[in-house]
Amino acid sequence: MPQDLRADLYEVCRRISPRHPDYATLPIEDGFDWSSLSGCHFERLYLVVFRSIRRSTADLTLLREYDDRAYEEALESGGLLRYFKGHANERGECLSFCLWEGREEAMKAAGGVSHRSASELTGQMYLSYVLDRYWLTKVAQRIFWKTIQVQKGCDRGGNQAVPSV
Repeated sequence: MPQDLRADLYEVCRRISPRHPDYATLPIEDGFDWSSLSGCHFERLYLVVFRSIRRSTADLTLLREYDDRAYEEALESGGLLRYFKGHANERGECLSFCLWEGREEAMKAAGGVSHRSASELTGQMYLSYVLDRYWLTKVAQRIFWKTIQVQKGCDRGGNQAVPSV
């Protein structure tokens, strides 16, 4: 993607924000305002949504530390357009997402040391989580959503599969 189009897309993506206070429990396309994307040039974007229920015993300082390192690593790897870091509601439900230029960029970042380290904490930090992946395509200023994969992670007993992109 040309640098000037990437800069415009990056700025537009920063405006994606929750539309409802209960965004964590809504479908991703309903919980957020995606309208800023309709006026920007792109053919297809890759979205990874992390829905979780945090354990009451989760070490939030440790979680933030690992998350911040993984985010910095993702920025350095390239292609990250928007990272939304959600906050857990009173039931521990949380939604965060990464919007990428493409799946290849997301996979590169997911293979980084900091992301893998953060992924290894999931059993300690979450009762459960689900990773949803989507292609966002645009045709005539209209955005279309295509679910490409849903991966359930650890269950309420803490049995887990390490998250991947």
